[in-house]
Amino acid sequence: MKSVVRSSAAVAAALVVAGVAFALPRGQAAPAPAGQEKKAEAPITAAPKAEAAKVVIPFFGNETCPTTGKPINKTKYVESDSQRAYYCCGNCQTKAKADPKAALAAAYKDLKAADNKTCPISGEKLEKEKAKEVTFESRKVLLCCADCEKEFLANPYLYTTLAVYAAEDMKNENCPVMAVKEGKEEEAEAEHLAIYDGKVIRFCCDDCPTDFAKEPAKYMAKVVKGK
Repeated sequence: MKSVVRSSAAVAAALVVAGVAFALPRGQAAPAPAGQEKKAEAPITAAPKAEAAKVVIPFFGNETCPTTGKPINKTKYVESDSQRAYYCCGNCQTKAKADPKAALAAAYKDLKAADNKTCPISGEKLEKEKAKEVTFESRKVLLCCADCEKEFLANPYLYTTLAVYAAEDMKNENCPVMAVKEGKEEEAEAEHLAIYDGKVIRFCCDDCPTDFAKEPAKYMAKVVKGK
């Protein structure tokens, strides 16, 4: 009898050493053998979500009033050669109207390079020897040659946008916002733009880019690329 007891005890001890659990409650793991403690596993974290494409409404105007240094009011400006100088209030705007060209010079003393590598008009790579520099408000843009200058000056806001953001011009003829909101086609213009997912979208008025930015995916479905 004693030998049987010793045999049973030996078997039980061997099983414990081997890590076999006896009638443990449900969900409770057997203790690990001495010297073989289980290392804590790193917590599982969800993979970061890809950031949604943002909408950019290009603006190349001066951020502060050239008269007072205060933040500008985008409804207060003077215009010359398709460029605007912005002011903080009606008083500054009225004074600037006396000489719009001088107002532009005062607003854009410091210009930033667009750093474009290709011509926004021809799409050709730039060659320093032939490149032509033009300006629009606060930006300096390079063109592949002097021949492109005339076309740039006809639509400076559009081509500066293409140069700065290196985006694809969808050349859509109709405004996607009005197509959704009003169910009608309104002609899109190069003076009203927004950039979404690497594409330049045209709109019919200044209000539509702001509306587009609120629900870009919905309006983007109505964008038809032009020729």
